[in-house]
Amino acid sequence: MFGQHPGELYRLRTESSAPEASLHHVAPPPPQSPPTASLTSHEDPVTTAAATTPVPSSTITSTSASTSEAEATWGERDVGGPVSHRKAMDDYEAMRRELTQLSQTQSKTSNKGGRSGLLRTRTSQSKDSKWSRSRQRRPSSESTRTVDLEAGDAVGMAKKEEEFELGGFIKEGHFEKRSEGGDSSAKKVGVVFKNLTVKGMGSTVATARTLPDAVLGTFGPDLYRIISGFVPAWQRRNAGETRTLINDFTGVVRDGEMMLVLGRPGSGCTSFLKAVANKRSEYAAVDGEVAYGGIPAEEQKRHFLGEVNYNPEDDQHFPSLNVWQTLKFSLMNKTRKRHQPEIDIIIQALLKMFGISHTSKTLVGNEFVRGISGGERKRVSIAETLATKSTVVCWDNSTRGLDSSTALDYANSLRIMTDVSDRTTLVTLYQAGEDIFKLMDKVLVIDEGRMMYQGAADEAKQYFIDLGFHSPDRQTTADFLTSVTDPTQRHYRSGFEFSAPKTPIEFEKVFRNSEAYKRVLADVADYERYLDDTDHKDAQQFKQSVLEQKSKTVSKQSNFTVSLWRQVLACTAREFWLVFGDRPTLYTKLFTIISNGLIVGSLFYDLPESTDGTFSRGGALFFSIVFLGWLQLTELMKAVSGRVVIARHKDYAFYRPSAVVLARVLADFPIILVQVIIFGVLMYFMTNLDVDVSKFFIYELFVYIITICITALYRMFAGLSPSIDDAVRFSGTALNLLIIYTGYVIAKPPLLNTKIWFGWLYHVNPIAYAFEGVLTSEFAGRVMDCAPFQLIPQGPGIQGEYQGCAQSGAELGSPTVTGEGYLSTTFDYSRSNLWRNFGVVIAFTVLYILVTAISAELFQFVKGGGGAIVFKKGATRPVNVAANVASAAQDPEKGGESGDSSASSGQLATEKIEESVPQTARSEEIFTWTDVEYSVPYEGSQRKLLNKVHGYAKPGVMIALMGASGAGKTTLLNTLSQRQTMGLVSGTMLLDGRPLGKEFQRTTGFVEQQDVHDGTSSIREALEFSAILRQERDVSKGDKLAYVQEIIDLLELGEIQDALISSLGVEQRKRVTIGVELAAKPSLLFLDEPTSGLDSQSAYSIIRFLRKLAHAGHGLICTIHQPSSLLVQQFDMILALNPGGNTFYFGPVGENGAAVNSYFSSRGVTCPPQKNIAEFILETAIKGGKREDGKRLDWNAEWKSSQENKTLLAEISRTNLERSKAAPASGNQTTAQYEYASPVRLQTSMLTRRMFTQHWRDPSYYYGKLFVAVITGIFNGFTFYALPPTVAGLQERMFTSFLIILIPPTVVNAVVPKFYGNLSLWLARERPSRIYDWFAFCTASIVAEIPISLLSAVIYWLLWYYPTGLPRDSSTAGYVFLMTALFFLFQASWGQWICAFAPSFTVISNVLPFFFVIFSLFNGVVRPYAQLSVFWKYWLYYLNPSTHWIAGVMAATLPTIDVRCDPTEAAYFSPPPGLTCGAYATDFVRRTAGRGYLINPDAVAACAYCPYATGREYMATLNVVEADKWPSFGIFAAFCVSNWALVYFFIWAVRVRGWSFGLGRLFGGLERGVEGAKRLLLLLMRGRRRV
Repeated sequence: MFGQHPGELYRLRTESSAPEASLHHVAPPPPQSPPTASLTSHEDPVTTAAATTPVPSSTITSTSASTSEAEATWGERDVGGPVSHRKAMDDYEAMRRELTQLSQTQSKTSNKGGRSGLLRTRTSQSKDSKWSRSRQRRPSSESTRTVDLEAGDAVGMAKKEEEFELGGFIKEGHFEKRSEGGDSSAKKVGVVFKNLTVKGMGSTVATARTLPDAVLGTFGPDLYRIISGFVPAWQRRNAGETRTLINDFTGVVRDGEMMLVLGRPGSGCTSFLKAVANKRSEYAAVDGEVAYGGIPAEEQKRHFLGEVNYNPEDDQHFPSLNVWQTLKFSLMNKTRKRHQPEIDIIIQALLKMFGISHTSKTLVGNEFVRGISGGERKRVSIAETLATKSTVVCWDNSTRGLDSSTALDYANSLRIMTDVSDRTTLVTLYQAGEDIFKLMDKVLVIDEGRMMYQGAADEAKQYFIDLGFHSPDRQTTADFLTSVTDPTQRHYRSGFEFSAPKTPIEFEKVFRNSEAYKRVLADVADYERYLDDTDHKDAQQFKQSVLEQKSKTVSKQSNFTVSLWRQVLACTAREFWLVFGDRPTLYTKLFTIISNGLIVGSLFYDLPESTDGTFSRGGALFFSIVFLGWLQLTELMKAVSGRVVIARHKDYAFYRPSAVVLARVLADFPIILVQVIIFGVLMYFMTNLDVDVSKFFIYELFVYIITICITALYRMFAGLSPSIDDAVRFSGTALNLLIIYTGYVIAKPPLLNTKIWFGWLYHVNPIAYAFEGVLTSEFAGRVMDCAPFQLIPQGPGIQGEYQGCAQSGAELGSPTVTGEGYLSTTFDYSRSNLWRNFGVVIAFTVLYILVTAISAELFQFVKGGGGAIVFKKGATRPVNVAANVASAAQDPEKGGESGDSSASSGQLATEKIEESVPQTARSEEIFTWTDVEYSVPYEGSQRKLLNKVHGYAKPGVMIALMGASGAGKTTLLNTLSQRQTMGLVSGTMLLDGRPLGKEFQRTTGFVEQQDVHDGTSSIREALEFSAILRQERDVSKGDKLAYVQEIIDLLELGEIQDALISSLGVEQRKRVTIGVELAAKPSLLFLDEPTSGLDSQSAYSIIRFLRKLAHAGHGLICTIHQPSSLLVQQFDMILALNPGGNTFYFGPVGENGAAVNSYFSSRGVTCPPQKNIAEFILETAIKGGKREDGKRLDWNAEWKSSQENKTLLAEISRTNLERSKAAPASGNQTTAQYEYASPVRLQTSMLTRRMFTQHWRDPSYYYGKLFVAVITGIFNGFTFYALPPTVAGLQERMFTSFLIILIPPTVVNAVVPKFYGNLSLWLARERPSRIYDWFAFCTASIVAEIPISLLSAVIYWLLWYYPTGLPRDSSTAGYVFLMTALFFLFQASWGQWICAFAPSFTVISNVLPFFFVIFSLFNGVVRPYAQLSVFWKYWLYYLNPSTHWIAGVMAATLPTIDVRCDPTEAAYFSPPPGLTCGAYATDFVRRTAGRGYLINPDAVAACAYCPYATGREYMATLNVVEADKWPSFGIFAAFCVSNWALVYFFIWAVRVRGWSFGLGRLFGGLERGVEGAKRLLLLLMRGRRRV
């Protein structure tokens, strides 16, 4: 292939007389073919000989090429066909023609100075092919070989292509730059690694971190860790022990080659790929040399970052972008401005190339957002990587979770990418099939970081056979190479048992002395000699190509293709796509803004123009500037959750992380503007603010800018926080502090003059400046009449000219108050500072944005590494644990991180497999099912997912449930195990011929694919929990625990039985999942993908273990992906499904698949001798087949009409009849009446203990609650330190009590995800398994919150109550403590019942703002009770729990206060001449006002009236009396109890009974209403255009 243009290569293939081979191993062209590149002196004669070997013809004759391409799919949801190399090359050439024409059109206006046109003559040989060699041709993959029926058309196309050349277009870097002859890529560099050694940091074993560790570490190790994270120079990188992960590797992978890296999980494969990809930050040291076409790794990192990429096994994309947007964004950042019009053509070509054109407008999705299928998402990842135009790509286990046909299509896609673009590809795959292996050029085998083999892929198997190892029949080459590294799985040839190498060191030594290693060194030397002979021409062309791809405004030294401004614009476009792609969130926020605007607007409705409305007017303005900013708290999740994608895009050199920061700000401008306009209009006009154009726009302007500012503040905390928990904690606390020090709760003068502890925070509070701005604008020019009740004195004989106004800012003897006077006296505000305040808010906004941008560039919180196995405290760890788990930590990123394939603590050895399973688990029951159908609602009708499926499961029989992706395997498994929670199930399912009892779910085991567990439990604790609660009631606890010990020994988990499940690797967690189900002594075991994500040896261990269970008498039904021939042989029967849930085979496997082959061969389709029978079944089902008469085979119909199906139905009928007549199993007679094996009391006690343990070992939750209590308590207590007995002191006593309501938003937002996580675990696994019921779950959840709530209450009360100077008598202090304790209990249970009620997080986010707004505002503090509208006054005020809490605390703390007015707080008036103040106003004070006192009764001028004489008089204005103390306590306690009752009720009603309370219809109706309005608007717009 080297030295040949893709179009030329395609022509050679179509002209060849041999059938088309697989993607890579093409048949040689005929000798007379002129364009064939001649061999050079640097070619390997061995390779040349291999290249001329004829390709054997295909053995599959049942399917034509057209059929295979048109009918093969990736699964039920995939419409596109399989990845075909010939089709992909066809699409690629079509794209080249379109782009050439487009480039020609552009060149007509740009060709100057003698530039040649685009039409050129194709050269037949590369000028740079001195070192290139023909690719090795090996027998092709049957699955990719097709009969070429369109060769004539292809030849015509190839000839036509000679008229067009992409030269000018590609040279300018539109898609990829080619060499001058157009025969190869100009951006091609091979990878040379010499003496590469990688060392990792850290220990392989750790102890669980508990709550005391978190608390004590706050100002010690944790503080150092946080600071050193920001200051890398402080990090002790070389401290402690290091481990060698990769030991002295040398080799080369040339451009256009693919290397397969094999090894068990933890052997070092990922570390090697990351080292080659130049991702070294997580390692202690990387020694040796890695060069890319002669370019050192250091230079690549500085100037060519995006040209060498590492792609992790997980597909990381923004789920709310569709496929077209994902690829569009990639190309926008990799395409110069003048070539932007070509992006759409390239996208179309990429979609066609990978068979996903039908998904272009479908969301990419993820595990939470519905989108394209997993296989399609893999292709999107490949297309995106191709769009990066990178030169070297390393793929890490990207076929995890795919079935074998999908995995093959994926590997074919990699081959296409490598061939089309002359890329250098390194890939590690687990359970790689033979067809995948044949696509590779080279293979590298690693064990414990040592190189066991490197060289040509087709020579690897023979190399190990020559060493003395035996390759069993039907074992794939990849499995054989991997098994050699496993002492428990490798087999020796006779006579080599002692001479063959055993340890990784011995393997490495033998390899380094072998001819294969000499060839590796010769290959390296040959490539380096080529580089020297050509004066590194490839590297020069590479650099020149990269430079030409860059925009003119980009520095030559930059890693990026386009300028920072264009990066920002592209990211801004993506932000809008993200916003409009997540419509539920958009609708929810819009609905929340409108509804809260109406609610709060009605709270402050029609504020009076007199002085009676001054305080409420300030409250309306304060809420206006805070509310939208508070709603923006949701930006935290976006900022943190997108880090993984942003980090990967940075490695791809798409954009700087700071570009995302700036783009989000740009996207905020219009989005927040719409929010502000909607909310501002509602609030401004409903509350009767001053209807003045300038004031309205100033109001909107300040609300707009402060919302942007607060959003920037949140993002700054997100940028500085390692996790979402930290970001929420810091952001929530910061917002609370900003609210306290705004100048509304405490006015500016006392805040700055008397609050010496924290008053200075006012100056660094942007909300304070915004509040001053809107307040001074609103009151500017306003003259307020004194409210009648504020005129003093009043009554008979009082003359108007001798009255004053009891309003701050009133002048002596004046019945009116100016707005300026009120603001100056009360707040020390001035209208002249308006635009200064605006500028200060902008300055804070810019500061926050700059800090966020800098942190995005400097800090990397996305960790690539996993960690050590974590043991619970007090666990006794065996001495050899560290040695056993060392392999798990060889790759730091695979040391136990969820989702990675860590090595186990010990494989299930073959000898162990032969041991016996505890005989107590034996079962004789037979499970049968007939005519099983399952359908779900779909677009107004029913969609059938299972269609009349029959079968049975007998003791001792293992059934493999197989089918392509989307065929309905997991659906059938869930249906048979009675775990479907929606849809319609029909058919007959019987156990021993009898209907299933309610105990069926707990007496059967279900091993889920996702390994869902409480991660804080140890292995033993998880197994004991299952055994105690699921085994029969009459079994003693001692017997249950003894059985658990047997299971632990059986699973070889004894050495790590005290390890926490969250720290285990994939295979370890899978064994724990199986163990948890076995601990229940199930009669039947269902398993969903038990080998998914495992390497071939771990998968073999699991299946052999299941075989052992079957021998012990268990019945097993198991879905399985990518099964090798060895795995399939472990099963007794196969149940194969086609998409739509149609059975097309159910029967025995037979020796080497003989029974399966017999069934299909009798219908004209035969499995080749060396073909994997599992892959044969999948491919046959996908591609179909034809009879001898040419008619197409319908395998579903074939099965229905077959004798085998009739025999199956007869066998099921006979079994049911016989078993129904027999006596029931002994266990059923005593336990059939129990849905749950254990009583509720035992369930509750066990679950409560587990929840306490969970919170203790995962301290972030409890620690977060304590953090909020401490910080809020300190700031509240010392801000209101030693309150004086003045009027202001009374108000501050009220506010210091009121500020406790700032705690729930932070705490409830922490309670919800924790409760939701436990709820999800119960709903997903523990309730379907009938481990414990809803009552136990509710009780344990509630009880687990009580101790930490009481502790938080004690801390908060101590830090708040005594510093403020509230009454210290035991009666009052004890009462307030009880109320504080109730409040902390209330907020925890509040979050729990909201979570129990809401069906999703979207609904929760919609509900929480309603509760917080009502809880905070409708309690008589912000808006006094007397001023509430009638609609709210008589029901919502009393229904609000905070009303009663505040009333109770004030009734206890305020009555005994004797008020002493400060002179500035008094109202002044002058008496008539000749009267003293007392003579003139005493009657007013005693009778008319009934409260307050005269400060100077003997004065004859400037009489001073204090409005309150005691705290009781102040309480009366708040609708609180001293007698409310204990009634308020009782009512608030009732609210706490009702919260707990609601938890029980909603869990039972919503989760158990399935009630929705009409919410689904409500939100569905809202969405349909919005969509209808949009359609109506579009129709109107179209109508206008026509007019």
